[in-house]
Amino acid sequence: MVRPILFLCLILLSASVHAQIDLQLTRISDRASVTDIKHAGDGSNRLFLVNKFGFIEIYRNGSLLATPFLDIRSIISRSGEQGLLSMAFPPDYAQSGVFYVYYTDLSGFSTIARYRVSDDADVADPESAEVLLTEQQPFTNHNGGRLEFGPDGMLYLGIGDGGDANDPFGNGQDLRTLLGSLIRIDVSQESGYSVPPDNPFLGQADARDEIWAYGLRNPWRMAFDSMTGDLFIADVGQDNIEEINVQPASSGGGENYGWALFEGCVSGSCDGTVVPAFTYDHSAGDCSITGGQVYRGPDYPALQGLYVYGDFCTGRVWGLDSSSFQNQLLLDTGTLSNVTTFGEDQRGNIYVAGSLGVESGVFLISDGPPVQSNSIPIDGSLSGTYVVQGLNDQGFFVTVGSNESGSFVFIAWFTFDASGSPRWLVGVDFYEPGASSITLTMQEVSGLPFLDFSDNTASRNDFGSMTFTAVECGLFQADYDFGANGSGSLTLDRLTNIEGRDCAASGRR
Repeated sequence: MVRPILFLCLILLSASVHAQIDLQLTRISDRASVTDIKHAGDGSNRLFLVNKFGFIEIYRNGSLLATPFLDIRSIISRSGEQGLLSMAFPPDYAQSGVFYVYYTDLSGFSTIARYRVSDDADVADPESAEVLLTEQQPFTNHNGGRLEFGPDGMLYLGIGDGGDANDPFGNGQDLRTLLGSLIRIDVSQESGYSVPPDNPFLGQADARDEIWAYGLRNPWRMAFDSMTGDLFIADVGQDNIEEINVQPASSGGGENYGWALFEGCVSGSCDGTVVPAFTYDHSAGDCSITGGQVYRGPDYPALQGLYVYGDFCTGRVWGLDSSSFQNQLLLDTGTLSNVTTFGEDQRGNIYVAGSLGVESGVFLISDGPPVQSNSIPIDGSLSGTYVVQGLNDQGFFVTVGSNESGSFVFIAWFTFDASGSPRWLVGVDFYEPGASSITLTMQEVSGLPFLDFSDNTASRNDFGSMTFTAVECGLFQADYDFGANGSGSLTLDRLTNIEGRDCAASGRR
C-alpha cells in the first residue's frame, strides 16, 4: 500500500494523553436503518445516508432532500443482516461522477456495483448500474462489510464469513472464497475491475486474487485514518470477545486475523495470526462491535487522533488512541442503543447512527461546541520557519512579501515520502490585503541535483491544494486536500522568524 507523502513522519507522534471528553450528541436526522454515512469529497458539504432498505439520501443544509440520490429497493434482499450496506466515492468523484455500492441482491449474493451520477448532481442514474463482483452468501447474517477507497486509490471491502455461527464452512481460513476476507481491487478503468499486481495472493493456486487479508468473522465497519493511512477493522465476535484490528499503511497485505482459529486472540501465542490492537469482552453486557472513524477534524481538539467506535447492544461509545491503543469510555450505556454505523463529513466531523431513547436517527458527535479559531490578517510579520505541531522534522518556510504586482505568500514544505526520501512541496500566490487565509496550489519540485547551479530547470507537478489560515502571530492552520494522497488538517507553530518581522515589533499578539 502506498503511504500518502506526509504520513511517514506523522506516525512518529508520541502517544497523546486526551483530556476528559464531554461527549455530546446532536440529532441531524430522524432517519432509521442507516447502514453507512459518507461524503463525496467534492466540497459540496453533502452527507450521504445509506439505508439498509435500498436507498441513499442526501443531507444538506439541515435537512434531507426530498428525492433519494439512489433508489434500488427493487433489487435488494433485506432479510437478517442483508440489505444495502455501504457506498464509496473515489478520489476523483468530482470529475468522474462514478461511485460504488455494496448490497445483497435478490439471490442472496453480496454485490459490488458501479453507478454514475445523472445530469442532476443530487440524483444518480439507476440505469448506469454495472455489477462488478458477486459472492454467494450461505446465510443471511455476516454479510459485512464496508466499501472504502484506500490512500493508494484501490477499493477495499471487508466481507463476513457467510454467517450462521462458528463458521461452519471454514470460510475464514479458506483463501478459495472471498467470504471472511478483506478484498482489494482496482476500479480505475472505464468498466470492470482489475486485481492490483501487488495483491499478496495474486496467481497463487487455491486462492482468490482479490484477497488482501483474511481470517475475519464479520467486519462490521472499517475505516482508514485520513492522516496516517492505517486501516481500522472492527470484527464482531462470536460469544465472548469483540476486536479491533489495525493494518498499518505500510502493510503489503496477506495478514491472517485469526478467525475461526481464535475469537480475538488475547493470549501469548496466536499461531502466526495478527494479534488485535484492542479487544473487549461481553462481561458488561456488550455484544457486538460497530466500527467507527479516527477523528482528524479541526473543530473538537480533545477528540483528535481518537478512533471513535461503539457497541450495538449497549450503545457505549469509546475512543481508542490511534497510536498508543489506550482506550477510554466516552459515552456509557443508557444513552444510545442499536448503534449501526459511524461516518464522517469532509471536514472530519464524526456521525453515528442509532437510537436515542425511543427515537432513531443520525447524530453529530462533538465535545461541546466547535472551537472557533480566531484569525488575523496575513502580513509580513508571519514570515519565518514553522514546524508541524508535535513534530520537529517537518519544516515549512513562509515568506510574506510584496512586489509591483501585489502582496504574495510563498510557502515551501520539506517532508518525506514512504521510503524516507526527502520531498519538497511549494506554492505561491497573491492575496488580498486584509485576508486571513490563502489557498495555494502545491507543486512537488524535483529534478535538480544537490548544489547544481546550472541553467537546468526543476520540474514542478501539481500535487493538490492547501489552505493556510493565520490563527495568531506564529500559528497557522493548514488544511490540505491531496486527492488520493489524503486530506486533513495540520497546525503549524513558528520556530524562527525573519529579523525585524517578529510579533513584538509589529505590535501583534
